[in-house]
Amino acid sequence: MSDIYSMRPIAHIRSDFSTKFGVPRQSGLVDTLEATVVFEPEFRNPDALRGLEGFSHIWLVWVFSASVRQTWS
Repeated sequence: MSDIYSMRPIAHIRSDFSTKFGVPRQSGLVDTLEATVVFEPEFRNPDALRGLEGFSHIWLVWVFSASVRQTWS
């Protein structure tokens, strides 16, 4: 039995990397790297992010689109 997820993007990440393969796996390797989370227009509510400036990192959670399988690999 597999779970079906129905989602639509609420934001995208913009960075200097054109593909995911250029992103360092160890975050400390590139001290100057910054990225921007760009919300879709209907989700651009500043109140939703109030207080976020007090944190140095955030976790972005998503479901991998190609990871649904009958067994683990």
